[in-house]
Amino acid sequence: MGRIWVEEGTALFPWQEDSRNYLTLVEQYGDGLLVCGTGACAPTCWNVTQRKESPPWDGRGIAPFTPDSNTLVVVDGQDIYSTIKKSQQNGKIPRFRRVRGGGELYTSDTVMQNPQFVKATTLRHEEPHQDKIYYFFREDNPDKSPEAPRNISRVAQLCKEDRGGTSSLSASKWTTFLKATLICVDPITKGNFNWLQDVFFVPASDWRRSKVYGLFTNTWGSSAVCVYSFGDIDNVFRTSRLKGYNGPTPEVKPGQCVPSGQHTPSETFKIADSHPEVEERVEPLSPSRSPLFHNKHRYQKIGVHEVAAGDGQRYNVLYLATDKGSIHKVVELPDGVQNIVEIQVFPNKDPIQAMILDHARVGPCSGGGRVLELPMDMCGAYRNNCHSCVLARDPYCGWANGSCLSLALS
Repeated sequence: MGRIWVEEGTALFPWQEDSRNYLTLVEQYGDGLLVCGTGACAPTCWNVTQRKESPPWDGRGIAPFTPDSNTLVVVDGQDIYSTIKKSQQNGKIPRFRRVRGGGELYTSDTVMQNPQFVKATTLRHEEPHQDKIYYFFREDNPDKSPEAPRNISRVAQLCKEDRGGTSSLSASKWTTFLKATLICVDPITKGNFNWLQDVFFVPASDWRRSKVYGLFTNTWGSSAVCVYSFGDIDNVFRTSRLKGYNGPTPEVKPGQCVPSGQHTPSETFKIADSHPEVEERVEPLSPSRSPLFHNKHRYQKIGVHEVAAGDGQRYNVLYLATDKGSIHKVVELPDGVQNIVEIQVFPNKDPIQAMILDHARVGPCSGGGRVLELPMDMCGAYRNNCHSCVLARDPYCGWANGSCLSLALS
């Protein structure tokens, strides 16, 4: 699917002419696109099909009142999930909501402590009632000891078919919420990368093999990439005890998805609501449970693309946006990870705030609002130098006809 590149504050549709109306969402929805914006503090959405837009409708809960980086919106079929407040007068406690689809629900105010949302996705299981929502976030660390980090990185799960609780107090609350800690630690240096900066999802035909590439930073300005499987994440939520809970396990376990049309039993919800964290932590997907790599650069964003190279092998290529306006292209090779090229996107070294991969181009956007498109292969970076082209071991590029050309098959 093609991408729409938007420069903040530039009129793309008639309703964007007010400079206070920032476009915040463009997603496929039904037969067309769902387009939402701040509407000059009056959040508004439109359904756009074949270059025609519907009359505007109330976008509260889907678009923010003002541009806000601590928001997530996930569109999955007819369901829309969001962390955006529905009213400017709402309290300061952020919630994860289902705002459209199978009935409105929100997370309890006590299950997260000052969350900073990073990214969310949905995952199909073999049985529809087992389909899950996973979202990744940072929150205040409940451990207040001096040596403990201020923030802790988490993954949370929810069942897509959650119908809320059976009592008046829980009827509008998610009843299947659980959270787990994400670990990204170098086992040799014991360096702890505790600040989840960004994630990128790599789907697979078997949902258990779908991966999460997590980009982490630490207080010393270094970065690490840790890779997790959704199979491991699911196993942690299914098998781990609840932290701080020593009572009996109810017949329907906390976090368990119940068959369609049923509600989570009240007893189960009460236990999960008061003990939402599981004891077991989610560790990286590697024999040593270590980061894929780490270095002293401070990365802001991550993207991953699997490419079929000219040698017939498939490689994962990582695109990492730095805080100095450059992109590092890193490839996973059989003998390890190699940083093969750096592209300086913005000469004045503005940080790259957003980056989208569409399998043909990389589109980074600086904080200053400029938007650029780059070819994903970036073979031009080797300046038609045979030595540089070949030694880089770039799976996209090869030397042919006196030039460094893109030889990737996909």
